[in-house]
Amino acid sequence: MKSITECGISDSTEFHKLWDLPALPLTERFGTYSPDQPFAFDQELVISVPTGHVQLRNQLDPKILYSSGEYAFRTGESDTSRSGVDFFLAKLKQFTKGRNFESALDVGGNDLFVARSLINNAKHTAVIDPICAETDGQIIDGIKVFGRFVEDVNLSCDLPPPDLVICRHTLEHIAEPRKVIDQWFRECDPDCLYVAEIPCFENLVESMRFDAVFHQHFHYYDLSTFKHLIWECGGEYLDHTFNHQGSCGGALIVTFRRAKIIQPKPYMDVGARITKLEKRIAQYKAQMAIMGELLDGLPKPVYGYGASLMLATLGYHLGTDFSGIECILDDDSQQDGATYENVPVVVKHTANVVPPPNSSFIITSLESTRPIYRRILELSPRRILIPLIT
Repeated sequence: MKSITECGISDSTEFHKLWDLPALPLTERFGTYSPDQPFAFDQELVISVPTGHVQLRNQLDPKILYSSGEYAFRTGESDTSRSGVDFFLAKLKQFTKGRNFESALDVGGNDLFVARSLINNAKHTAVIDPICAETDGQIIDGIKVFGRFVEDVNLSCDLPPPDLVICRHTLEHIAEPRKVIDQWFRECDPDCLYVAEIPCFENLVESMRFDAVFHQHFHYYDLSTFKHLIWECGGEYLDHTFNHQGSCGGALIVTFRRAKIIQPKPYMDVGARITKLEKRIAQYKAQMAIMGELLDGLPKPVYGYGASLMLATLGYHLGTDFSGIECILDDDSQQDGATYENVPVVVKHTANVVPPPNSSFIITSLESTRPIYRRILELSPRRILIPLIT
């Protein structure tokens, strides 16, 4: 772990602490429960002055966070993520209408799910993601795979200089994103089009999804701070769209390019932003305290519903380890019998467990609150606790 001394999107060295998060647990850790290894690290959420960019003070080593055995997310493995991909590809088609590409690159393409859709739109297609270390250098389904960090690939020598770069839900994971975009502008085709999708911090705050502040996401962008990042690198903002049903409260898709002329510097009222964020965080903390008490008082038996990757941080804010519930139900048969390394619960497929009528439930996957609520109603529940009111 290192404690940052400089903003990830600028050369600012001044920070204001928004939120102290001692012993914040790691998320996305499926495996055998290890009570002697809590997988928790002290964390702070800070805001950079004067950019207004929100980021983590402490950054864990990416080589630990994103090894293939210790990072559970894969683009194509859930209905929620595939819905997000469909939305992204529809917008990408709009942004690239009438343009043919020589070399398309997906930065952070993990299981090649998105890259496969690019093959018909470009002569060459590549993916860069350290999760793909075991297939580094291979060509899979016509896609050249680089199982490395993007900083370790020369984009002008190791592959045809890209004229289309897409980057979905990756820049928030990169410690120094300004250096990465500087690299893109140096090594890609001068007319390269960049399309980046990121969790939108504005949407996160609006939806009170502060459980989605976690160690893997170093940076928390919204449109204003991402525009600042583009400007810092000598780029030009072109367009954007929101996916309000996206992960972590909602997503933001931004298109940009290397600037042809000097762009005006973005402005941010940092004082007003700090006031707004601190008020919202205080509201969230108060709500979680109440929800934790309500969970303790739910009539037994109590079942969780939804095997969330964010379960550890949700429990952290509720003040529970979920050990008082029977199990966590999930509609994915592949999750049956799954356990977490840092939460003492077992996941059971809904076909294998029949909760008694008048059981109580807590929704444990906030990404899927609406469909889960409808599913629970089919089980004749006595009480349903949604641990977030927005």
